[in-house]
Amino acid sequence: MKRFLPGLIALLGATAVSAQHAHAPHEHGVAALRVAIDGELLQIEFASPLDNLVGFEHAPRTDKQRKALADAEKLLNRFERLFVVSKAAACTVTGVELEHPFDEHAAHEHADHGHDHKHGDKDGQDGDHAELSVTYTLRCTAPAALDTLQVKVFDAFPRTGRIRAERVSPRGQSAATLSAKQRTLAL
Repeated sequence: MKRFLPGLIALLGATAVSAQHAHAPHEHGVAALRVAIDGELLQIEFASPLDNLVGFEHAPRTDKQRKALADAEKLLNRFERLFVVSKAAACTVTGVELEHPFDEHAAHEHADHGHDHKHGDKDGQDGDHAELSVTYTLRCTAPAALDTLQVKVFDAFPRTGRIRAERVSPRGQSAATLSAKQRTLAL
């Protein structure tokens, strides 16, 4: 939630509720979700270890792994496949920003800065804790109708067992742990 709601995200990150999760270690099966509402803007940031999404965390080495990563990226770019907001809120997705260490943009930035970010492990993997994040920006013409966020990530990425969710909105701040059995975040 980098561009539109930095003040709300900073506030969310500073809360005691958020402090419980802010420094949580990288855990396979666990992802993070941050939701911020400010006026007509709704931003949702989803971050996950790549293992939850594609089954590996290194640069893709085979055609099968490249396809798995490309398929995950396509799915993550489709907000409606992963999340549902109230139709009464009349929300339209205005932006999707996806980042992971193996995308062309990230590789280009590393090359431009002359940094060597290869972190080999005992199995020779390029990185042992790679994560992917995606930020969705929506404009809602009836934001008062934003009451819940239904999370369908568990269906799309079954390796995801829990999502640590945080929310900041005009109604206040809260945190929750979501699962396949409890997939609704109150907004």
